[in-house]
Amino acid sequence: MSKPKSTVCAAAAALMFLAACAKPAPEPILPAPPAITKPGTTLTANPDPIVVDDGGSIGETAITWSTTAAHTEMHVGTPNGVLFFKSGPTGTVRTGPWVTNGMTFYLQDSDKPDPTSAAATLGSIAVALQ
Repeated sequence: MSKPKSTVCAAAAALMFLAACAKPAPEPILPAPPAITKPGTTLTANPDPIVVDDGGSIGETAITWSTTAAHTEMHVGTPNGVLFFKSGPTGTVRTGPWVTNGMTFYLQDSDKPDPTSAAATLGSIAVALQ
């Protein structure tokens, strides 16, 4: 005995509705791109990527660096962007909850004639939000 055509159509419609309403699988967390640094410099962000559980568009991280330059400064966005901090050759600084996806931090040698120039850049790191 075959099922009535209307029952088969209703079941197919229900399956298509459920498939259309289902949440897509979350995107996998991809590894962050490596920092770009000059020899003798390391630069990391932790966490990176920043996992944002509430669906927000900002997060916070800690930037850690080590370099041979005696005096450093960190700028946000570009080598001459907003000054985040001034420090010595090593350290860790925590951001506030204002980091956006793809925000780039630039470690600059502040002993150079123009510490905000590309020539003074010791390294940069782009931080991802997930």
